[in-house]
Amino acid sequence: MTLLFIHGAGGTPTVWHLQSLHFKDATAVELPGHPTGSGLASIEQYANFVKDYVTENKLPEPVLVGHSMGGAIAIEYALRYSTILGLVLVGTGARLRVRPEFLSELKENYQEASKMVASWSVSPGCDPVIVERIAKDLLKVKPEVTLGDFMACNNFDRMKDVDTITMRTLIICGADDKMTPVRYSQYLHEKIKGSKLVVIPNAGHAVMLERHRPFNQALEDFLDSL
Repeated sequence: MTLLFIHGAGGTPTVWHLQSLHFKDATAVELPGHPTGSGLASIEQYANFVKDYVTENKLPEPVLVGHSMGGAIAIEYALRYSTILGLVLVGTGARLRVRPEFLSELKENYQEASKMVASWSVSPGCDPVIVERIAKDLLKVKPEVTLGDFMACNNFDRMKDVDTITMRTLIICGADDKMTPVRYSQYLHEKIKGSKLVVIPNAGHAVMLERHRPFNQALEDFLDSL
C-alpha cells in the first residue's frame, strides 16, 4: 500500500521526515506554494490538487495521512472520492476556525507569527530544537501563502458531513495540542463510524515530530489492520 502524507498550513513535506524514513512506499506531497509556486485559495482546491497528484503518480487506493490543514484536505478528499484504502487524521478537526488576531499577525509580522505557531505546536516540555525547526520551516513559505492557508482553514467546515465517511479511519492527536485540542479529535471519532482514536501523551500539535516513535507505532498498527 502507498502512504501519502499531506502537510499542514504554511508547512512543507519535511514535517514528515521521520515518517518517510520509517515507512516504505511513503510519499510526502508538496502542496502548491510550499515552498515553490503559489498557494491555493480553499481546502477544496487543495483536495483536487491531491486527487490529481494521486492520478498522475498512479497511486491506487492510497492511505491518506493529513496533519492539521492536511487533515482537512484528507477529509475533503474522503468526502469527494472513495478511492482510498484508509484515512489518518492527525491534529485536525471537522472545522478549523482561526482567531482574527492571529490572521492580523500573519499580515503584519510574519516572522513573529511563525515563532508563535511554532511555540503553539508543541507540549510544554518539548525540545527547543524542534520548536526552532518548525519556525524555520514556516519561514520557507511565502507569507501570502501561509495567510491563504489559514484563511482556507477558517472557511473549512465539514462538521455536518464527516459522519458519512465510510473508509477505515485512524485519528491521532497530542494530549497537549493547543491548536486543535483533543475535543476536535474526539468529535471526529464520535462521528466517523468504526474509527480509532489515539491520544499521545506529552505531545502537542506537531505530534509526529515531538513523539515520532509512538506516532509511527500507532500508524503501523493501523496499517496492519487494513
